[in-house]
Amino acid sequence: MNAFILTGARVLLPEPAPPACDAVAVADGRIVHVGPTEQCREALPSAVEIDIAGRTVAPGFVDAHTHPMIMSVFDQHLRFDEGAAVGSIADVLTMVAERARATNTTVIGFGLDDALLAERRLPTAAELDRAGGGVPVVLMRRDGHHAVASTAALAAAGLDRPGAVPSGGHIELAADGRPTGLVGERAVEPLLGLLPEPSIESLTTAAAKWTARLLGQGITGLTAFCQTSAEGPSGEAGAFEAVGWSALVDALPFDVQTVLIGGDPALVDDFRAIPALHAPHRRRRVDGIKLFLDGTLGGATACMHSPFADRPDTSGIRTLGDDVAYARMVAAHVAGLQICIHAIGDSANRAAAQLFARLLAEHPGLHRHRVEHASVLDDATIAAYATLGITCVVQPIDIRTEAHWLRQRLGAERIERAYPLRSLIDAGVVIAGSSDAPIEATDVFAAMDAACHRRGIADAQAITPLAALRAYTTGAAHARGQEGEAGRIEAGHRADLVVLSADPLSAAPLAAGQLSADLATISVDATCIGGTFHHSTLAAIPCR
Repeated sequence: MNAFILTGARVLLPEPAPPACDAVAVADGRIVHVGPTEQCREALPSAVEIDIAGRTVAPGFVDAHTHPMIMSVFDQHLRFDEGAAVGSIADVLTMVAERARATNTTVIGFGLDDALLAERRLPTAAELDRAGGGVPVVLMRRDGHHAVASTAALAAAGLDRPGAVPSGGHIELAADGRPTGLVGERAVEPLLGLLPEPSIESLTTAAAKWTARLLGQGITGLTAFCQTSAEGPSGEAGAFEAVGWSALVDALPFDVQTVLIGGDPALVDDFRAIPALHAPHRRRRVDGIKLFLDGTLGGATACMHSPFADRPDTSGIRTLGDDVAYARMVAAHVAGLQICIHAIGDSANRAAAQLFARLLAEHPGLHRHRVEHASVLDDATIAAYATLGITCVVQPIDIRTEAHWLRQRLGAERIERAYPLRSLIDAGVVIAGSSDAPIEATDVFAAMDAACHRRGIADAQAITPLAALRAYTTGAAHARGQEGEAGRIEAGHRADLVVLSADPLSAAPLAAGQLSADLATISVDATCIGGTFHHSTLAAIPCR
């Protein structure tokens, strides 16, 4: 349909439109008018009318932090987070043994959460040796920054020798000096180099699978993080992520921003030369660089001001020093690129704020720089982010998936500063919603519910349903430098829309600013990207 009008709608802009505003007119991929039905008919007299019978129309959702190539790889190996009945070490080892017998090649697994196992620990190298029968085994912890490996895998990756710890990584050793099997941060990279090389066909099939899932969840745009070297969560196995991504992205319907992980911002020019990755008129952009300052809360490697409550032996690690980080930031900023800094712990976030303050003092100018995660913050850092105009790209679903161990890890004082969404918004910091998929699920309504209904995890940081919706619409548009084009139902904006079975802002609250369980029952009935419907469960809306 070149031109259509959605009528009988409850319109969210994302704030609720006036009751008389019950229609949205679209032509040539753009929103032409928003208002009463008669006004939309006058604006587009020959348009097809689609009565959505009281359903809600909202801006399309944007996931501002994903790893799509890793999503495509995950689905080809063992998954411990996709409905598998994994409650103990024995369950894990059974899955490993079955896979080893079936393939007789390196066994790779993803999404293992030791906090959900009966033993509250990860398997050891010795246990994996027995289960794998000599086949190398590598199991990634759900945070993506830690892994456990069999002796054969450690040897194949060169991590079994004294002094083998890469800079920015760590290898746990037993009392006798031998590796236990647990490795973290930059030490994971050599293990991921053991991944069997996937074929383009297998990656394409996997991408089609997750594309359908995201469309069914109302996602119309995403930011893709891709490695260009061994630096990054996939290690050597991810060195050609951006190249592989260029072979997949052309077939995707989404608005795609690609951010490169790598030490040299000059690489952006090389990848901008690939039309599939960078064609702004086709909603494809390569415009950012990512760097890592620390690890994760789950792996106790997030860089903190003081030791973890349940791991008093460590306060995490810095994965990149200030001098190296700042040199990269200057090069990216001067080149007009967006800087995306991974910072989870309060110390890493303080360092990020200080680095940005120095950068903008020495090289003032317009920017749209971001911090990815911003999980534990102190008041001074929040104030600094607000003053500097730094956007925080957050993953609210973490509040739900980490609830069973987060308080024990952070302790009574710091838990109140965990995922401080309310404090960020009150300070004037723009937050953008995301999933960090495949680390977390891409279900936007589940994430909104977690942001609004904290269930004992820093309840004072709960935000309103409208604020949560804005994170995935206007906030995400701001984070990606597109606030004049996307994120709102407004004349002139691109027609990225979702048709919802109910209004997520009108669910009866459990308490001030909190959603009821009704949110879980809302479905995405149609998803429109640039004026074309790519998902629909409604007979009235034909799907491409």
